[in-house]
Amino acid sequence: MVSAPRNRLEGIMYGAILVRWGENIPGREAKGLDVFGKAVNRFEELAKQGRVHSHREFFSLTGRQGGFMIVDGELDELMKIVAEEETLTLNTQATAIVADFEIQVFGGGNDHSVQQLMGNYTESMRELGYM
Repeated sequence: MVSAPRNRLEGIMYGAILVRWGENIPGREAKGLDVFGKAVNRFEELAKQGRVHSHREFFSLTGRQGGFMIVDGELDELMKIVAEEETLTLNTQATAIVADFEIQVFGGGNDHSVQQLMGNYTESMRELGYM
């Protein structure tokens, strides 16, 4: 689990964007490199602006080709970023060049966020009579 400075995130919901992709669609490899570069540049700029804490990219070394990117930061800001036009455009381009493109937003990553999410889950289940 990644720990962030307590004084900065105390009381703030922390999260991550997971961007996952599969194999290149044959004949679109060059466009794939271009769109990947744009995505890395976008999240690097967002990190410099302080809108995200970090971004990391990983590629499959075994099995089917593909990879994923993790972008972490404050959940409210991540949700805004996912809905922004530039992100939506990159996502649309990615779906045209790789198989199995997927983007998900997660909450957690520090004690406060996990406790808040588990508290919400528990309370929701109580309201339904399941706990």
